[in-house]
Amino acid sequence: MTRVAEQSSQREDVPAAQALPVVVKLGGRALEAPGALPGFAAELARLSRPTLVVHGGGAEVSLWCERLGLTPRFADGLRVTDPATLEVAAAVLAGLANKRLVALLRTHGIDAVGLAALDGGMLMVKRHAHAAVLGEVGEVVSADATLLDQLLAAGRTPVVASLACDAEGALLNVNADDAAAALAAAIGASDLMLLSDAPGLKLAGEVVPRLSAHDLPATLERPEVEGGMRPKLRAAQSALQGGVTRVHIAAWSGTGTLAALLADEDRGTTFFTPTAEAAHGQH
Repeated sequence: MTRVAEQSSQREDVPAAQALPVVVKLGGRALEAPGALPGFAAELARLSRPTLVVHGGGAEVSLWCERLGLTPRFADGLRVTDPATLEVAAAVLAGLANKRLVALLRTHGIDAVGLAALDGGMLMVKRHAHAAVLGEVGEVVSADATLLDQLLAAGRTPVVASLACDAEGALLNVNADDAAAALAAAIGASDLMLLSDAPGLKLAGEVVPRLSAHDLPATLERPEVEGGMRPKLRAAQSALQGGVTRVHIAAWSGTGTLAALLADEDRGTTFFTPTAEAAHGQH
């Protein structure tokens, strides 16, 4: 039996909520530890859920920028992308990073398909409101799940790089957390997992295991929430508003990480919609 057929058979026997797709976003240095990427691929292959993978490639983009004499710069947790940096980001994100990940997943029996967020018009973006500072960076206007729905229905695993274009066809770098949030809402995902080297949201020096969606606006105002955590919280807020039930911010902690997050075990920080919070309280 093929993996596609196995997934279809499994989905017929599970509750509807467990047949909904999930989105895994890889970023930061989430899987740089020895053996982490193969471990991730092996666990992903065991998931009986339609899965979309979204990735950035910040560390590799920075490395290639430095090799080419370009200094990586960031503002409010987002990469400042001048025209030269955009060329590097496009080559790395849609090229090296995407195809390496697709190749790895395929060796683990996953029917991975590599794409960028502009392919099939899955994301439409416009220049960021702070483009004067950020440069060639886009913010999401809308998402079209048509292509992704077709791939997921066929049992394939889309692997999407965070590179999109605006209405004029200009390539723009997109924060991968934002791209993942928009696509998770578009495909009706139950869970969005934002995996990076951050173990979760830290407040007062401690990782917060659970946080209500209602608390996100106030949390974003806290001075200790800075750097790359700010885009993650904004992405979580956007995903929850778009209908995603749970958003998890966590670090990869070895095989079992994805299963633990989906099983609602306390790893990292999980943000719940009011409905999901009520259901959790009944367990």
